[in-house]
Amino acid sequence: MPKVIGYTPPWLTRPFPGYEMFASKATPSAKETASAQKTIATRGSEIFVAVGREIRWADLAQLKEAYGANNANMSSSRSRRLANPTEQASYRTLKVSVPLPITRLAISPYGNYMAVCTSHTVHVVILPDSNLLDSDDLSPIKPKSFQVGETAHVLEQSPIASVLWHPLGYCGRCLVTITREGVVRLWELNRADRSTFSEPTLSINLVKLANATSAADDLSATMFGKSKGFSPDSAELEVASACFGDYPDQEGVHGWAPQTLWIAMIEGDVYALCPLLPSKWQLGESPGATTFLETLATSINTYNADILEESDATPEDKETAQNQLGWLSDLTYQEPFRENLPSGDVVKVFTRPTSVPAVPFLQGPFNLIPDVDYFELRDIIVFSLKTFSDGMGEGKAEGSPSAAVCLLTDTSKVHIYLDLEGIVGRWLPATSKDGYTVSESPEHKLVLTETIALTNDEASSSGQSITADVHTDFSFFVSHSDGVFYVSLESWVRKLENELSEPQTEGSEFRIQRLLEAASTQVEHCIQRPQNAERGSEEVTSCVVLEDGNIGYLVLTTISHEPYAVVLDAPEYGIPTEEELAQYMSIEAAPMEMRPIYQPPKELYEDLQLLAVIDRDVPARHKAFLKDEIRLSPANLELLMTVHKVLSHFTQRLQSGVADLFRRCERLQDEFKDQIIRTAQLATKIDSAIGNDEVQSDTGSEGYGNAKIEERLNNVKARQQKLNTRYEAIRRRMANIGGPGLSEKEASLLEELSTMECSIDKHAQTLTNDVDGSETPAWLRLEQVKDLKEDLSKEVEEMSRIENRKPASGGVKVPSQVRKLEEEQIEALLERETALVEAAINRLRSMGISIATER
Repeated sequence: MPKVIGYTPPWLTRPFPGYEMFASKATPSAKETASAQKTIATRGSEIFVAVGREIRWADLAQLKEAYGANNANMSSSRSRRLANPTEQASYRTLKVSVPLPITRLAISPYGNYMAVCTSHTVHVVILPDSNLLDSDDLSPIKPKSFQVGETAHVLEQSPIASVLWHPLGYCGRCLVTITREGVVRLWELNRADRSTFSEPTLSINLVKLANATSAADDLSATMFGKSKGFSPDSAELEVASACFGDYPDQEGVHGWAPQTLWIAMIEGDVYALCPLLPSKWQLGESPGATTFLETLATSINTYNADILEESDATPEDKETAQNQLGWLSDLTYQEPFRENLPSGDVVKVFTRPTSVPAVPFLQGPFNLIPDVDYFELRDIIVFSLKTFSDGMGEGKAEGSPSAAVCLLTDTSKVHIYLDLEGIVGRWLPATSKDGYTVSESPEHKLVLTETIALTNDEASSSGQSITADVHTDFSFFVSHSDGVFYVSLESWVRKLENELSEPQTEGSEFRIQRLLEAASTQVEHCIQRPQNAERGSEEVTSCVVLEDGNIGYLVLTTISHEPYAVVLDAPEYGIPTEEELAQYMSIEAAPMEMRPIYQPPKELYEDLQLLAVIDRDVPARHKAFLKDEIRLSPANLELLMTVHKVLSHFTQRLQSGVADLFRRCERLQDEFKDQIIRTAQLATKIDSAIGNDEVQSDTGSEGYGNAKIEERLNNVKARQQKLNTRYEAIRRRMANIGGPGLSEKEASLLEELSTMECSIDKHAQTLTNDVDGSETPAWLRLEQVKDLKEDLSKEVEEMSRIENRKPASGGVKVPSQVRKLEEEQIEALLERETALVEAAINRLRSMGISIATER
């Protein structure tokens, strides 16, 4: 986890506007806090917060700047000029007509639309320009809004489970809504056509799709008002959450991933729809979009070739391969429309292929291996593994559609599964004659890698959700009633990506198995629940993560309508890590405890809601008696008992808040005493180091205690002076050595000498054996001459001993003439070899090479 450098900033605390924009005007009811609330959305440094039925809008950078300007003690004209525009910075309210409290906010990819959801309805708001926040006008804004599906999403229909913006939607205007009963709708919104807000372009009923036998069946959602009937799949296909596989802007993402909609069911099953495309979709200019079609083409062609080679391929596999080829042909042969966006970017607009059905095949439920205890799902997030690799030569890019699937259960456990096979496009058969059912489809496995328990107990909770990290891949935050947890898969997923992108056939299975066994996910509790509150009594909003140059790397959430945040240190490439810095710094210092700043409990400043309780609980016919004289009656007794309950609850909370404040004050005193003791000890060590603790001389001369320090300082100065003198001498000497460049003759002489050195020294390095124009180097020829001279000398000595030896009696006598002739021949050979040796020695000496003379 990135290092925590601060907790909730002061400009988000009471009584500043950054705190007030999260505060609720009324106590939330139990109905409003039953499920996870995703009521915070960001657009750059701008933040949108839904409180009840209203939306509050502010710029965090302006709130921070206004806090700094109001608290700065500067008198320059520049500071006043900077403080004046922002000293009134606050939030503005967006008035949107919604029938119920808002439970979810989702901003479109281009930041011009925002989906506003209640428990049963969906609305789309056209966001105003950010310049409206710079004005002094703080009156509410009424933006233009549209209700999506007036008859599809109504109070009588199923609740909303997830609302997503399609990553490939044209101009970022494709909205995907998934209801709890398993109905997926695609809305391609267009402000110029009001019908796009009323009727979806694609409607899929997952219950019908799970039992369908062909694409000709009716797979759309049941119209409002019609009888739905009973289906045993209704309970198993109750949707908990959904997400897309990935986004095409990231480099290395496989082409199937952005088209895959992963759906998690409450009962614990996981399904996928691929490809799920709107009628008009686009690809922008990004590193990931360049390889989008290439990885698709490579994957489809490889799959088709494998099916053709398999003799036992099923009819479903053969038809899937043909459908994928037809789908790819529609994309390859159509000419995309190039459109210039107002931002200056260029996008390619495609149409959905028509050779295959628009509704994909429902893949799942996937086989989760190994089996774990029964659990209910609350949220899901999927990370596409970047196994991209360039093709050899002019080949196309390759990659695998594998992914890491993270499931959040109701007991606050995170199951991390790996999909090594990958989700690819599949469709229902055209007719039911040669069709196949879900049970006949090939088994798809998700391998469990690790299970993380965020809390120690097994209590079930519904108010928890997952938020993706914006700084690093394979990291996310989990919002829970205990706070916010940080989960990172970076430590082992990168190694798995390298193994899958460059696989080696030998030992690959063994290496992957060892890697998965050693996988260790990093988990940190970055935001904790307030200690003075009872667990489960707070409403925890799904956190948001934003990274801005003016604000930093900020994680923000709300607990009981109070902002809680943590500022993280965003590590950059090239910056030394803590381990590297520890090698250079060995100074021991007292550990610094980082903790949130104190915020007083609400009970210390909130108004008593006694009048509101009386208005709510006292019947209208009894309110007239409140102004009369108090009389003993059952109605007054009931009123007094109700007021007593309210007062006792309020006083208990007030007592808890005061007790917490008292404990904090005592701890502050203890810490202050501890700091005083540490400071006194440190002062003693400093005095001992500089010599102030020594007794002064009898004469009372000053500076006696600093004698050691002054002596060491003088020694250091003297040593430094010697080093400087030595450095100057070496520098002057090196300056005198330097001169003009060598002439051509000097350069040629140096080259000849270096060549000769390589010729006579067998240890000298050379790029070729022929250094002097001869096949045999000079040093080898010289060695041969010396060896030959030694052999001849031995022969001469042997012949001399034979000549001096007396002949044996009766032996053969050699004539003197023959002996003289042999001696003359030997002497001639010796003179010849001696002349060769002397000539070689003279030649070497003429070249300036000294050769020792034998004696």
